[in-house]
Amino acid sequence: MTTAPTWLGPIRQTAFVVPDIEKAAREWASTQGVGPWFLYHVEVENTLYRGEKVTMRARMGLAHTGGQQIELIQPDLSLPSIYREFLEAGGTGVHHVCYWSNIERSRQHFENLGSEVVQHGTTATGNEFLYLSGNCGLPYLEFVDPNESMAAFFAKIAEAAAQWDGVEAIAAY
Repeated sequence: MTTAPTWLGPIRQTAFVVPDIEKAAREWASTQGVGPWFLYHVEVENTLYRGEKVTMRARMGLAHTGGQQIELIQPDLSLPSIYREFLEAGGTGVHHVCYWSNIERSRQHFENLGSEVVQHGTTATGNEFLYLSGNCGLPYLEFVDPNESMAAFFAKIAEAAAQWDGVEAIAAY
């Protein structure tokens, strides 16, 4: 019998890869009442994707609902990534869930269960991210250990959701 990794904590985020992030954000806001959405561009050089160094580029959007973060990702289709791979395979629905936990400990634990590193990198602001092949029917698992600036950004998104009046789907920030 395997002991559950209580140190892992709760799933903090559920993410979806989409072909049009603005359309998806507006749809989530109007049909699910999730918003406002904080949309931004991400580019991470020297990302390790399936063993090769690549540049990862995407538009991302974050919102918060019911104690959980929802992420939308629109990949740059000219560059290889697990996001492009997912869309090209006809992927819709959940792409990954994310834990905010110690990355190395998470890697070791899930590699011992048979998961493999699929994508790994560090943003310009020093936030490391790790994607492992999934389990429990999930395509991927993501792990981040938010630094102070990332934690503050996440708190801002949660606060905006708590005060959102449902009018503007996309936040101006």
